[in-house]
Amino acid sequence: MKKIIYIGLNLFVVAATILSACKKETSCVGCKENNKPPTAIAGPDQVITLPPDSILLDGSSSSDPDGTISEWLWTKISGPASFNIRNSTTAKTVVKNLAKGVYQFELKVTDNGGLSAKDTMQIIVNDASQPNRPPIANAGTDQIITLPTNTSILDGSSSTDPDNNIISYLWTKISGPSSFNIANASIVQTQVNNLIEGVYQFELKVTDAGGLFSKDTMMVTINTQSPLPPACDNSNRPVINAQLIPVGTLSQARRGMAVASAGNKILFAGGGSGLSRVDIYDISTQTWSTAELCVGRYLMAAVACGNKIFFGGGEVSDGTWPVDSVDIYDVSANTWSVSHLSTAGNSIAAAAVGDKVLFAGGDGGFTGQGRGTRVDIYNLTTNSWSTSSLSEVKRGWHSAVTLNNKVYFAGGEAWPSWPYGSWGASNKIDIYDNTSNTWSASYLTQGKMGLTGIAAGSKIYWAGGQTGGYNSSLSLTCSVEINDINANANTIHYMFNPVLWEVPSGQNAVLKNNKIIYYRPFGTDANKFDIYDITTNTWSIGLLPQPIPMGVSIISVNNTIYIAGGAVNGNSLSNQVWKLEF
Repeated sequence: MKKIIYIGLNLFVVAATILSACKKETSCVGCKENNKPPTAIAGPDQVITLPPDSILLDGSSSSDPDGTISEWLWTKISGPASFNIRNSTTAKTVVKNLAKGVYQFELKVTDNGGLSAKDTMQIIVNDASQPNRPPIANAGTDQIITLPTNTSILDGSSSTDPDNNIISYLWTKISGPSSFNIANASIVQTQVNNLIEGVYQFELKVTDAGGLFSKDTMMVTINTQSPLPPACDNSNRPVINAQLIPVGTLSQARRGMAVASAGNKILFAGGGSGLSRVDIYDISTQTWSTAELCVGRYLMAAVACGNKIFFGGGEVSDGTWPVDSVDIYDVSANTWSVSHLSTAGNSIAAAAVGDKVLFAGGDGGFTGQGRGTRVDIYNLTTNSWSTSSLSEVKRGWHSAVTLNNKVYFAGGEAWPSWPYGSWGASNKIDIYDNTSNTWSASYLTQGKMGLTGIAAGSKIYWAGGQTGGYNSSLSLTCSVEINDINANANTIHYMFNPVLWEVPSGQNAVLKNNKIIYYRPFGTDANKFDIYDITTNTWSIGLLPQPIPMGVSIISVNNTIYIAGGAVNGNSLSNQVWKLEF
């Protein structure tokens, strides 16, 4: 993905951008140049049996690569109400007055340069006076996969235990073809690859702290014939004339801006080769103002929740310096604040549901594994952070959609065996249920990275992107997979030409008058775009008198589509903001 993004960007502006960072009311902890973050290690999970009700929390294995750890902070993030941490600000401390149940404690360490890191550990407290009850294994639903996709996610996260003390998982293939490889058979969610045509049966064994266990099985059926024809579809599609109407100008010409809207404001943030500028458009007064991000960057996640807009993560320059900063703009108060993700990264997928904002996955650039499976969750009601996990080892360039109080994270570039081994376009959909605070999984018909997603009615539309991966050819696709969530049914449609989107660069599908607009941020036919009418289930092609600049940012607010910035003829940057009308 990185090789097709931001070719020819002016990287020399990065140094000046960094020197001007952190000029808001809340300082950007971690902006100190050259400082490397510490590593928090909260210690292994532990199991105790009452009546002993205390245990040692030991974070002394935490370290800092270029300095010292100056602050320690232990916090209980889940579990029974009964507990007492003797001294929460030391590397080692004792937690007492534990009750039967499962506790999670978080360790935050801060180095002498102000950077911090977090880690969690779990304590299972059993009661000897109460008999242990066996767990209930749930290996997940059966799956049907079509080659060339030859991987599947084994997901036992719906397994339960009445005593909340599951301590181990074990996946085993019990029937099917001989070709397969389970990435890690001893974790709750794992990937199995190298599958071939046939029917596989996998068994999950879950064991609790008392030695009791149960088993469940699931089947994976691998078909050979792909349901996706290679050709795109522009047959018998009417052409609709469209136009770009200027509505203003950005304070800086640039491309690849993150864009989001809340209240009566639209914000175009960052972009370029690591700019800090934020242009703010007031829809009501049709006036412009500016602000600055704490750290100039691009490839940010942008998401609105309530009256606040979040710009999370991003990349400063050339893939070697991802950041963990989250700039938060309060539209009602017209104020900014800064928070931080638990791990730095770019190309993060973000979405809001209820009073929560989720930042999922992401790429750490060329420096390492990056964010891996990490999901950072910000709760607006409590102004607090928590973490969770996606199901694949490394995930970036994916898409996020919210529907029916759930968030769907689909596709992306996945590295199931980082840092070596296969990688490719993922067909996984990780689903977060805000009502139950649980995760589940589903699958795209075809693996895609650089796709766009949008929800309308009871359906989610996943479109375009790249298919293929390691040891296979990469190719753009024009397929649009329509997931009817209520009916649990999928259908496939096709745009008139393939297309790739960089969602962290402000590129996405948008909705206007019950029509989904798929404009084309790169490549040929830049003066054409797909229009899908969700009421009549029909397609048409929008036609502009001139091409849209490459790499523009797009957003639909109050049934009006705004397009901003971009590069004219591939190199001359634009500061123009338009309305797209048709």
